[in-house]
Amino acid sequence: MSDVAPKISVLMSVYDAQDDLHRSMDSILNQTFRDFEFIIINDGSKDGSAKILEDYAARDDRIRLVHQANTGLTIALNRGIELARGDYIARQDSDDISYPERFEKQIAVMAQEPDVGLIGGNCDDLYEDGLTGQWGYSSDEELKTIPFFKTAFAHSTIMMRSQLCRDLGRYDESFKTSQDFEFWMRFAKAGRITMLSEPILQRRIIGSSISSKRRWRQFYDATRARWRHNDGLFMRLKAVFYGVRILLITMLPYKLVSAIKQIRSS
Repeated sequence: MSDVAPKISVLMSVYDAQDDLHRSMDSILNQTFRDFEFIIINDGSKDGSAKILEDYAARDDRIRLVHQANTGLTIALNRGIELARGDYIARQDSDDISYPERFEKQIAVMAQEPDVGLIGGNCDDLYEDGLTGQWGYSSDEELKTIPFFKTAFAHSTIMMRSQLCRDLGRYDESFKTSQDFEFWMRFAKAGRITMLSEPILQRRIIGSSISSKRRWRQFYDATRARWRHNDGLFMRLKAVFYGVRILLITMLPYKLVSAIKQIRSS
């Protein structure tokens, strides 16, 4: 590990991801912007993930690999934040693929616009049966309110200022899910957040994803976040109603949801 701190700390938590790790890690290591460290928390994987990670770490000294007993995503991410040395922290999930110029584009905005504390991006959604879609784009004006009702952008697309991340208290470890949703609310209260309109990442959506397996826990955590960060009874109830709507949508077949998104975007 170099004594010189990198510009970006890339943070990934891995749990039983052996089928996706190669593509996901390659997409980070092959970025056009190369001044980064790659902090990977192996969160108690029981499959072949540990061996894959060790092989990569032996070949690329930008990788800082930590093995630990399983704690869950939120605590694992906070451990990575403790280790991060970069001015910026970028997230990557172990089954997502970042496009080659992602970091280059995001860091350009952060360097030119010092009032931006958090930047996300649009992303391409790939469903398990081959259907495709996009997350969608929100303007800066829309991002003044959207984060208090729904997740503004996919967790894996974000880059944040490290010091602000720490000043805001990192991820709230009482949130087993929706930790990003709650955290972005704090960023939105602290200053400006923005996102890139063009897709910077491909996100895989599968039937066994967290939104399917643990949707009720996700609804509970998201409701807590909405209640905590919205002011006044009317706004809180409005936000909770929005959450119920999202819950009902998650219960629909994903093929139908994808089709509706494609119609709305056309």
